Amino acid sequence: MKAFNPKDLPAKPAILDASGEQLRVAITFKRPGEQCGPTKFGARMSTDTVAAFIPDPVQTDLALAELARRGFKFTGRGALSASMRCTCSEFEATFQTKLKRMSAPGGSAAQFDSVLYPPDGAPWGPEPALQALLDDVYIQWPHIYMAKASSADGAPHDLEPLGGPIPLTAAPALAYFHLVAPADIARHLNATPAHLQGITGKGVRVAMIDGGFDHSHPYFRANGYSSSIILAPGAADRSVDGNGHGTGESANIFAIAPSATFIGVKLDNEADPRSGASVLEGLQEALKHDPHVISVSLGYDLRAAGNAPLSNLPNSLVALEAEIQAAVKRGIVVVFAAGNGHYAFPGQMPDVISAGGVFVDQGGAMSASDYASAFTSRIYSGRSVPDVCGLVGLLPHANYLALPIPPGCKLDRDGAAFDGTLAADGWGVFSGTSAAAPQLAGLCALLLQANPNLSPSDIKAILRRTARDVRTGRANPASDENGLGVAAGVGEDGATGAGLADAFAALKQLL
Repeated sequence: MKAFNPKDLPAKPAILDASGEQLRVAITFKRPGEQCGPTKFGARMSTDTVAAFIPDPVQTDLALAELARRGFKFTGRGALSASMRCTCSEFEATFQTKLKRMSAPGGSAAQFDSVLYPPDGAPWGPEPALQALLDDVYIQWPHIYMAKASSADGAPHDLEPLGGPIPLTAAPALAYFHLVAPADIARHLNATPAHLQGITGKGVRVAMIDGGFDHSHPYFRANGYSSSIILAPGAADRSVDGNGHGTGESANIFAIAPSATFIGVKLDNEADPRSGASVLEGLQEALKHDPHVISVSLGYDLRAAGNAPLSNLPNSLVALEAEIQAAVKRGIVVVFAAGNGHYAFPGQMPDVISAGGVFVDQGGAMSASDYASAFTSRIYSGRSVPDVCGLVGLLPHANYLALPIPPGCKLDRDGAAFDGTLAADGWGVFSGTSAAAPQLAGLCALLLQANPNLSPSDIKAILRRTARDVRTGRANPASDENGLGVAAGVGEDGATGAGLADAFAALKQLL
C-alpha cells in the first residue's frame, strides 16, 4: 500500500475574494399550519415532539426551488431539514445581510482558522415570499475530531491479536503498556465470549461518519473485515484518509462487531478542505443507507467567551439536533463521543448514547479516564454526560490503543513525536472518546443481532444496567467548571456514567 503523501494533493486554492467562497448551509422549515419551526420554537424538541415539526413536503419543495433560483445548490435532505451550498455573495444578496470573517464558533477543524458568518447585529431581510416558506437558514460551522484533549507508563504489551501475529498488519513493539486491536479491545469490553457464541454483529448495518476511511490497510484485509465507503456531498477520494482518524477509529467497531455491515461516510476533501461535508450533510447521507446504528466521533465544543459552557444550543446546530432526534425516533441507535475535555455536542443530547472513557491498567484495575469529558449539560436539563464508557487512555496524549492508520497520514506524522511509532509506518497509539464511541456502536450491533427488535432506549438501558462499576479516578478537568475533573464513585456517577461497558453481560440479558 502506498504511503499517503500530502504533496500528492493539489495545492489549496487561495481565497482572495470572500464573495466567491463556498458556504454550507442548513435550511429548516415551518411546522405545518404554524408560523415557527425548530429554530423559533420556544423550547428544546425531543424524540416525543420531533414528529410535529416534519414540514409540509410541498412547501419544502417550493422553498428549495426558490433558493435554487437564487444560486443555492441542493446537497441533501433529511426528515426536518435540507442542506445546500452557496457563495458568500449569494447568501448576502438573498438575505440582505453582510458576512464577516471570524473565529470558527463551536470549535474548529485544524485547517480552519476562521469562517464567514453574520456578526451580531448584522441586517437580515429575506424577501417576504421566501421568508414565508422558511424557518431559517444557518451557515454550518466546521466540526472538530473528538481525538485531542485541551501516556500511560508500564510494561510492554504481551498479547497477540486474535488469530496470532499479523505480518504493516501488526502493530509495532513498544516499550510501554498499551492495548492492540482487535483482541485486547474485545477482551477488555468482554466481547470475546460473545464472538465464541457466534454473536459478531452479522446482519447489522453500522454507519460511521468521519473524515475518511482507508480500508486498503493490510490490517483490515488480514482480519477479513469488509466495508462500503460512501462520499458525503463535497467529499472526495473514497479510498483516501488524509487525517487518519476515521481509519483508526473504525478498527474499534470491527474489534467488537467483526461481522457487522460497515458503512463509512466520508466528510473530508483533502484537496479542498472547505468543500468537505458538514456533519449534517454526513448524517443525511448516512440515513439514505438505512443503518441500524450510527457512530460519530465528531462534533462541537460549545463554550462561550471565558470558556463558560453555553446554556442554549446555537441555532446553527438546531437542524442537526432535529435530524438526530428524528433518526432515534425512527429506531436508529445513535452513538456520539462525549468529548476529551470538550463540552461536546451532539454528545450531550439526551437522545444519543454518550460515550465516555475508562482506563484499564496492566493489572486490570479500572479508573475514570482523565482524558475523557464528564459534565452536566446546561442545554438539556438533567442531562449528565456520559451514559456509559469505552476504553480511553490518560492525559497528556492518551497513548493507549494501537490502531491502523494510513502510512504518512496526519495522525501518523503527528503521533510519531510522542507515541513511539514512526511517521510513515501505518500505526498510531491513540484513544479518546473518539475510540469509545465506535466501541459502544459495535456493542450495539451485537445486541441487535441477538434481538433486532430492541429500541434505542432499550439498548441504552441494557448497556447502563450491565456496565461494570468504576469507583476511582477523575474525568478530564477541562470539562469540569470547577477545573478538578468529576470524580468517580460507588454506583452511577458523573465521571463514568454507569461504568465500563460489558458486552457479554449485556447479551446475557437477551440470551
